[in-house]
Amino acid sequence: MRKRPLCIATVFFVCGIITGLYIQIGIALFLLLGFVIYKIFHNSKCILLILIFMLGITIIKSNENHYKQIYDSIDTNEKYHIQAVVVSDADEKQYKSVYEIEVKKIGDEEKYKGEKWLLQLKESKLQYGDLIDFYGTIEIPQGARNYKGFDYQKYLKSKRIYGTITEKNKLTIVSKNKTNFLQKAFYIVRKDIKNRIYKLLPEDTKEVCFGILTGSRDDISSDITEAFKNSNLTHMLAVSGAHISYLITGLSFLLSKTGKKFRKITTIVFLISFMGLTRFTPSVQRASFTSILLLIASLIHRKLDSYTSLAFSLLIMLIYNPYSIFDIGLQLSYGGTIGIILFQSKISKWLYTKFNLQNKSDKKSLIKYIIDMLTVSISANIVIIPIMIVQFNNLSLTFWISNILAGPLLGFIIILGFLTYLISIISMGVAVIPAFLLKNIINIFIFIAEICSKLPFSSITVITPSIFEILLYYIAVFAMFNLEKVKEIAKKHKPKKIVIITLIFILIVVNVVTSINRPLKIYFIDVGQGDSTLICTPNNKTILIDGGGSENSTSFDVGKQILLPYLLDRRINKIDYMMISHFDSDHVGGLLYVLDKIKVQHVIIAKQGQISSNYEQFKKIIKKKKIDVIVAKGGDKIQISKDIYFDILFPENNLIKENVLNNNSILAKFCYKDFSMLFTGDIEKIAEEQIVDLYKNTNILNSTILKVAHHGSKTSSIEQILDKIKPKIALIGVRK
Repeated sequence: MRKRPLCIATVFFVCGIITGLYIQIGIALFLLLGFVIYKIFHNSKCILLILIFMLGITIIKSNENHYKQIYDSIDTNEKYHIQAVVVSDADEKQYKSVYEIEVKKIGDEEKYKGEKWLLQLKESKLQYGDLIDFYGTIEIPQGARNYKGFDYQKYLKSKRIYGTITEKNKLTIVSKNKTNFLQKAFYIVRKDIKNRIYKLLPEDTKEVCFGILTGSRDDISSDITEAFKNSNLTHMLAVSGAHISYLITGLSFLLSKTGKKFRKITTIVFLISFMGLTRFTPSVQRASFTSILLLIASLIHRKLDSYTSLAFSLLIMLIYNPYSIFDIGLQLSYGGTIGIILFQSKISKWLYTKFNLQNKSDKKSLIKYIIDMLTVSISANIVIIPIMIVQFNNLSLTFWISNILAGPLLGFIIILGFLTYLISIISMGVAVIPAFLLKNIINIFIFIAEICSKLPFSSITVITPSIFEILLYYIAVFAMFNLEKVKEIAKKHKPKKIVIITLIFILIVVNVVTSINRPLKIYFIDVGQGDSTLICTPNNKTILIDGGGSENSTSFDVGKQILLPYLLDRRINKIDYMMISHFDSDHVGGLLYVLDKIKVQHVIIAKQGQISSNYEQFKKIIKKKKIDVIVAKGGDKIQISKDIYFDILFPENNLIKENVLNNNSILAKFCYKDFSMLFTGDIEKIAEEQIVDLYKNTNILNSTILKVAHHGSKTSSIEQILDKIKPKIALIGVRK
């Protein structure tokens, strides 16, 4: 409390927010805890920290109650009369246009006034600032549909957006330019930058340039975005601390002839304006707030260190919107900055000693520059690696190469990009000259990202770590960088040291024991319109049956966005047996991505009566990765382990000619002791009649659980087959 009280207060406030969201403990209990702590330590500062902790809980609980009241008051089946102002350009999706709107009135209620919602239209027909009047239905955003899956409701809350409104009819534009002056000014400048940059630069380079200057990545192609992600350069496409430092450097150069006070005040005004220009994204707020606070402190001759300014900026953001704590940009921005503050000087000092750089001679200036770039990248990544793994299940061991190569170009692109824009205001003809140079630098920048994304170990897929593992990682990092201090503490508190080591040992043993003694677990994965089942056996075998997908979507890959993240969140990075019931996209679509990304030992398929594009793609992956393929038919038994096996009941050698893919789906009975489950793919009436006839004199179809055929379609599940199966539970995989 004595050295940096604001930092400690912010930590307690953040803990309060997280506690309020995830731990259901009454406020009275926390007050009692505060009283007990006070009695033990007789320290009023402890009470203050408890109160700050309670403030975090109170603010998040208040927000949660507000959202709940809004959601409870909405009838999702009703058409509401809505008035609102458009506060964004159209975000063009595959079959719709999406706008952000600021509501004036919903129905006769003005209690929704000022809230932001997403408006879905069939076509793009609105402009920023339009006051609109229409009828629409309201959709409350979903939480996570799968274990640790993407929580759309939480994501929207981090943006202060309440949900989605779909226009039904009678949309009219009442009037234009209904946003306030500052909003309109920021929008006009942002739009003008985009228009001029898009006129001056060719495809790909213009989108990347606009993204770097304003933080907008909406128009950047998926291939370039993926290349930047895999080369660990995504942060360069989102405006962050590096961007702000380059802008301040450029502004300082332009104002070098003016007085220090004027320069600082102008920089503060510029940073506030720049936050508005980039729509107050968390990473920009962090970098700008921190710089503004340091500039203000120097203006009033007060000392303010980086830790305190960082804590204060985070506190402001979380008081305004506590859900910002879940924003990935905020996590990476603050994590990276903390890493640089904590570790860069220590790593630099060690490397300077190794390369004998105490005397900063010109001959060694290049080595010094490389070391400085390297230490910034390493220091930031020390803290953000666990965040990257949790959020993206991705680890890069070559991040330092891409950052050293691309880092210098970023500064040129930012300064030259804004300079090109300013020149274009005076003369588009003259602006072509710097634009030509800018285009070539951006092309090199993209080339570096693409090359580095293909380096070995540039993108390693890893399982999601547990909280315990993350804590151990940060403890190990702290101990490594503070070895002398840790030794000193260990000498002073030897009994406590023994207790801590014992506790860690017990936790590790418990973790190992629970992973060995597992029961049979069957998970039904929500993949929308499609089937996907994961079986984890007691002896740690993993079986994945089908994987969802879609024929119609080119922009959404179920395997990439749902299935693989789900498996990694379940701490699975290897599949022992994968069963593909048939090659329709809503069964195999997600599996193709999984096959390509993680190790799969065996794949079970049936004889193919029709060659499809999915099957051709499957064959290419199988050949490339040398995966064992088991072609199963009725009468086969596939033994997984001692007590676990599949009875393959269908198809026969003579395939059904009608609706070939569906009706020749694998019919497989999973057996474990006295439990069984029947997987039916998409078989229809004609196949079911043949199956009933095949097994009319046996009880082999009888199963504990039935996965209903063809998503519960009326073309399947005839009465005769249900009489033979006699399931206790029936499950249908269908879009909600």
